[in-house]
Amino acid sequence: MASSLRENYNSEYVRQSNLLTGKPQVVEVWVEDEYDVPFWNDLLSRFDGIEFRFTPYRSRKLNKGKGDILKYSAQLGPHLIACVDSDYDYLLPGSSEAGRELRDNPYILHTITYAIENWNCHPATLERICVNATLSDPDFDFVAFYRAYSEAVYPLLLWSLMFRREKMSGMLPFTDFKAAVDITVSLTKDNWQQAVARVRRNVAARDKAFAGEYPSLRAKMPSLASAIAAKGVERDNCLLFINGHVLEDIITQRLLAPLCRRAVRRHIERIFSSRGSMDEKAHRKAHYDNITRRSLSVLLASNFEYKACSSLYDQVLRPQVEAAVDLLRRGVQPGRQGRQAGDRRHRHQTT
Repeated sequence: MASSLRENYNSEYVRQSNLLTGKPQVVEVWVEDEYDVPFWNDLLSRFDGIEFRFTPYRSRKLNKGKGDILKYSAQLGPHLIACVDSDYDYLLPGSSEAGRELRDNPYILHTITYAIENWNCHPATLERICVNATLSDPDFDFVAFYRAYSEAVYPLLLWSLMFRREKMSGMLPFTDFKAAVDITVSLTKDNWQQAVARVRRNVAARDKAFAGEYPSLRAKMPSLASAIAAKGVERDNCLLFINGHVLEDIITQRLLAPLCRRAVRRHIERIFSSRGSMDEKAHRKAHYDNITRRSLSVLLASNFEYKACSSLYDQVLRPQVEAAVDLLRRGVQPGRQGRQAGDRRHRHQTT
């Protein structure tokens, strides 16, 4: 898409296009990727009076992702909004232009958590994922594991945020963070505490080393911890705010997949140890195999049960979405939308 067209494709353009098609209630929604559509559709589709039309940003032949969307944030308005991952920008709103955009632009919705994957992996929903995948009880305390794992990771999250805020991200690159918090064994109800203890030792070693090397930053930690606590980050829920792809990989590969394999094996053993002919048992196994073909990645991507059990959703994400929809419903006076977009573009260019 030519640069001039990108600059002219704005909320006013969508509004006029809607008038030509007879659908004034349409709001176009830019998302980072096609895989983000189900999450944002689930949050927005429950509102009446607005028809949301989702457009994965990379399908417009532009560079995909949040960074490129935010370059054109001045074009957003009542008929064109953006929905993006928060990354660290919700927790550190003054540390980058992206953080200031997410904080100040009412036409940008963001996940609050680091990414969509953090919501998909909410601990109170994981047992249901396993049951849906296997038709069996996974026999695992997901909430206890999640809280303990969060507490182990928390000190390193603080350092990651501190380095980001101080423009020193190179001191703790993504690969080092991932290596420190990674779980390298398949988890069971009997070994998860030892696995978390290993992560706790890794993080403690990093924490001690950073504290010795950067004592001035260590002195600022209590104020940073207080600031992010005000935004919902606690020791026992900080996994909501670490890199979502890291979390999803660990939850899927080290926890859900092994648990589900064991549950499937036990279920099949019960089928063949039950009464009945071999033909009946083979039929039951074939039926069971058909049901359990659903991949964990698909089940996680459509896992929106967090809304029923998350205080962070109730207190932060849901009010953000409701306020945005209320703004869209109120709209603007005719003729003002283009001027507002232009005003925002001017402020964006002069800051």
